[in-house]
Amino acid sequence: MHGRDGEQEAIARLLADARGGHSGVLILRGEAGIGKSSLLRHAVETAAAEPMRVLACAGVESEVEHAFSGLLGLLRPVLDHLDALPGVQAEALRGALGITDSAASDFLVSAAVLTLLAAVAADRPLLVTVDDVQWLDRASASALLFAARRLADEPVAMLLAVRDPEPLPVNTAGLTELVLHGLPSEDAARLLDAHGWTLPTRQRDALVAATGGNPLALIELARLDDLDRAMPDLAMTGTLPVSARVRVAFLRQVGALPADGRAALLVAAAEETGDIGTVLGAAARLGLPADALDLAERTGLVQLTGAEIRFRHPLIRSAVYADAPFDRRRAAHLAIAAYLSVDGKDDQATWHRAVATTAPDEKIADALERSADAARRRGGAAAAISVLQQAARLSESPADRRRRTVTAAFVALDAGRPALARTLVDQVMAEPVPAVTLAQLNGTIELYSGDPAIAYAHLMRCAELMASNEPEEAAWTLTLAAGSALHAGDMEATLLATLRITDLDCAPATLRAAKGLLEGSEGVITGAELWELPGALAQAQGRNGGERPWMWATVIGWMGPDDHQALRLAEATGRRVRAAGSPALLTEVLFYHADIEFRLGRWMEGAAHAEEGLRFGYETGQRGWTANFLAQLARFAAVRGEAAECRRYARQALEIALPLRERVAAAMATGALGLLALGEGASGEAFAELMRLVDRGSPRSNDFVAFAMLPDLIEAAVGAGDPEPAQRVAVAMEPRTGGIRGPAALARKHRCRAILADDAHAESHYRSALASGGLDQRPFDRARTELLYGEWLRRNLRRTEAQSMLRAAGEAFDALGAAPWTRRAVAQFRAAGGAVPRKSRAVAVLLSPQELEVSRLASEGLSNREIGSRMHLSPRTVGSHLYRAFPKLGISTRAELRGLDLDLELG
Repeated sequence: MHGRDGEQEAIARLLADARGGHSGVLILRGEAGIGKSSLLRHAVETAAAEPMRVLACAGVESEVEHAFSGLLGLLRPVLDHLDALPGVQAEALRGALGITDSAASDFLVSAAVLTLLAAVAADRPLLVTVDDVQWLDRASASALLFAARRLADEPVAMLLAVRDPEPLPVNTAGLTELVLHGLPSEDAARLLDAHGWTLPTRQRDALVAATGGNPLALIELARLDDLDRAMPDLAMTGTLPVSARVRVAFLRQVGALPADGRAALLVAAAEETGDIGTVLGAAARLGLPADALDLAERTGLVQLTGAEIRFRHPLIRSAVYADAPFDRRRAAHLAIAAYLSVDGKDDQATWHRAVATTAPDEKIADALERSADAARRRGGAAAAISVLQQAARLSESPADRRRRTVTAAFVALDAGRPALARTLVDQVMAEPVPAVTLAQLNGTIELYSGDPAIAYAHLMRCAELMASNEPEEAAWTLTLAAGSALHAGDMEATLLATLRITDLDCAPATLRAAKGLLEGSEGVITGAELWELPGALAQAQGRNGGERPWMWATVIGWMGPDDHQALRLAEATGRRVRAAGSPALLTEVLFYHADIEFRLGRWMEGAAHAEEGLRFGYETGQRGWTANFLAQLARFAAVRGEAAECRRYARQALEIALPLRERVAAAMATGALGLLALGEGASGEAFAELMRLVDRGSPRSNDFVAFAMLPDLIEAAVGAGDPEPAQRVAVAMEPRTGGIRGPAALARKHRCRAILADDAHAESHYRSALASGGLDQRPFDRARTELLYGEWLRRNLRRTEAQSMLRAAGEAFDALGAAPWTRRAVAQFRAAGGAVPRKSRAVAVLLSPQELEVSRLASEGLSNREIGSRMHLSPRTVGSHLYRAFPKLGISTRAELRGLDLDLELG
């Protein structure tokens, strides 16, 4: 390849990593014809010589709305490995690929693809190449990106080619990209020479400038072997759009075919699967001879391999299809539809009829709508959305058009595509859509990806419109409104929305759940009752409930006093949501999960769940949750003293949160910066950051976050020598946070008062905080209180008592991995006259988050395959994690795991 040494080196490293047992993903990005396909071919040839196994497919523009069509082309050679998958994953993938009628979801199919690729790579290293990802159906693209982000220790290399500036069906943020540029003049000269077209320097340079050095454009122009035809106006303009010139070159080659050949080629371009039987059958219905494609094959425009027809390059397909008049495209699609109907493929036939239809046709619209239901049941949400849009276009009545468009918007929301849902809503805003429907759609869209204050307004309106006729639905909508208000920084509105539920004519379980939200921090709902609540709510809400009852119980548990129970609930809800294949909902569950684990001191597990949530936030377009996960990761980094990571995560969180007015994320990110500074001993900096949380005019203020961090603010203020503002804040926050009570809040209040009190009263508050029970499940907060109390004891010359308290704090910080706080506790312990305490770091803190989770599940007796199914990892990756974890833990057998404390709890 000419002028691609750097790109070939990058591919060589990717393949070498795979051969060494490590996965890698590389995205080749560039304009049409820039050389992406050639690099893919080079990678395939290199891999075949190693030898590595190769799986390849390419996106096709006309099949971009056919769910899992790309995946079927990619995985067809390895479908015999399906039996190696967990049963539920195997059935989901069979259903998605149309092998069986099994129901599935995008999420389960993605997990199955991950497991299947790992199973295939177990025999020998694997290269996966996908050309024209921008034309890959979204369901296939999402599944492949899901796998790409999670193939950590598998011998799998993934090479994806993307055409710019086409929009992508999925978010590739965080993956390594290699942007391809045009060839420089010398390399272009060698390429043209190789294709028999040697030009004078001036003309060659003009051609390179006009094409931007696009290799495909240069090659196709050289094939014309006619300089006057290739460069008719370069002397006049000096430039020529590459896309236009390449398209002209392709069409001139096609133009050399006889009329029958061009017509058959158009049928092949319109048929999305490349099935030669369908192409020839449809061509015969148009009266074309059986050998109509022979010349196109001989000239290299298409390749016929077995039962499949492929164009030499996707641009040829695009040029053929786009250049044909509509009446000819229509005739081709109708011929394909007629053939497919006879062949019993009614859904595909309906699609082709729809493409060919310009006037409203309720019969086709209705068939499309039924087809969308089938696509969604199999997990093809992207196809369902597109089919519903087509159904709306062909609807004969405005009411049916609106209904189908609105349905498409709700499917888009469920699939984690809020931007598309917003576009669909905009299409019907000017029409007489029921106000409750518009309010529900707009509120949910804003909740997922917009301004939480606007979401609150829409959701409250929606709830009021539902209140009389659909009280249970109104109650759920009010819980969403309350959450929106919380994230908008309006505690009063949060309380108002929750109180409104108690006025509705709802089932007792729903009203009890509302009480749990209002007084959850006090534990008004017992543990047993909380576990019974989802069943009772499901009975009240009927089929519409889905996983809502479990979400409701999880939020109540998250607010409650028993963090261990809250964690178990979050885990149970997460399992149900994963099984249901709801990535948009799982994103929210992961936020609660990570937050609870932060309180419990399970920081590695919490960071792992925050990272997983961040991936889903990006993948589902939920910008608000994305900002919250970045803020959570900033907080985890802050308590560990990882300054650069903390600042990076906080900056990214604020960049998203501030324009959205997402005040929980903004406040949490700001609080993380304050906590980092406090741990580093920079009290003045910490005070300045933390005061932003309570400044009513600041876009980073949020009473909910501020109340949780009030002891940090007061500690920073006292350390900075300016306690008076913090005292005023503590007094002012009392009425604004009156609903936040319970043992944890009581312990927090006593800690604040202890820091601010004089020596005559401080000790009683420290003792009350430690004895309140609110710190029993929160080791970091307990250790912080012990540290402050120990420092107070040392200042009051009670050195023996100070040593005891500081030793306990230091050991707890050390076990947590809170390095800055460990150093501070050790320094204070020494100052109190103590010998440096023996290191008591919990063994689990030595492991990475995934090593820890794998080890914990293995200690419970789960097999590698069972662990892989639960964590969406391959058995091989599970084994690799255990292989690395054993030496760190000082053990050599699986049985020894059962004797270790892998929960990162201090007892």
